[in-house]
Amino acid sequence: MREKNYRLVQLSDLHLTEKDADPRSEPKLLGKLKGMNDAFRKLANSPIVKESDWILFTGDITDKGDLNAWKFFWNTLEECDLKKKCTIIPGNHDMCCLGARLPKDDKELIADDLKKFHAGMAIGGIPESKYPCVIRLNDNMAVFAFDSCNKGNTSGITNAMGHIGYQQLEKFARLLYKFRDIKVKIVILHHSPNIPSDRTATERGIATMSVVERWGMEMPPEDRRALRLLCVAHKVRLVIHGHLHRAEDRRINSVRYIGAPASTQPQNGEYAFFIYEVTPSGTKITPKLEKIKL
Repeated sequence: MREKNYRLVQLSDLHLTEKDADPRSEPKLLGKLKGMNDAFRKLANSPIVKESDWILFTGDITDKGDLNAWKFFWNTLEECDLKKKCTIIPGNHDMCCLGARLPKDDKELIADDLKKFHAGMAIGGIPESKYPCVIRLNDNMAVFAFDSCNKGNTSGITNAMGHIGYQQLEKFARLLYKFRDIKVKIVILHHSPNIPSDRTATERGIATMSVVERWGMEMPPEDRRALRLLCVAHKVRLVIHGHLHRAEDRRINSVRYIGAPASTQPQNGEYAFFIYEVTPSGTKITPKLEKIKL
């Protein structure tokens, strides 16, 4: 009998709130999204999520890093029996500052942000993770998880910026060598390592970004280039991210990059998220944008 495929589900940018009726923090004054908690309850109970082999949460689990929002997240996973098959990485909203902060150097700000994220993870009994880290899913597949929020945010203006940094990239190189015989290597991070130019975005049929949007959300070029070169050199098959709240699927220098929509944000009455079917031999990964009505 043929062995079944290994199914990964990617859920991203849930923006869970302290209370169910709380709106999502957004720049606009009117029409802010509500109902993220209820949408996540239903997603977590959907057959396609419950029957998956592993779930990758690519950041912004919470909207403001509130501990009550984290409690809701972990309680929902517990109730749906999903807690034991998850990988979770931080998003900027999980460790964010949406207002002004007292002046500190970058190291202190990064430490403060990480404490906020780790406090939320501790509610679920997850010890502090040192990024990047590797999750070995089976004999053929490993997930390399990054903290791309390593910026040291000073205000609401800069809270969305991404940064990986030399130390993570250097450790990533060593981990890639250590797991060089793994057939399926998948990188997960919150921020997009490839926000296209206006010309490329138009060719792909996606919305362009203003200079201000790019400045506020884009990783430094040295991070993007180093990550891309390491992925190409070590035959990483897939890089997946969230953050931009839009579905993207593109191939760059032999590596496939996929960006997730916000899983709890409805589009025409449907909720969208990516699933990945991996063959038992690891020779083929088939991504699919799944859409369900809740």
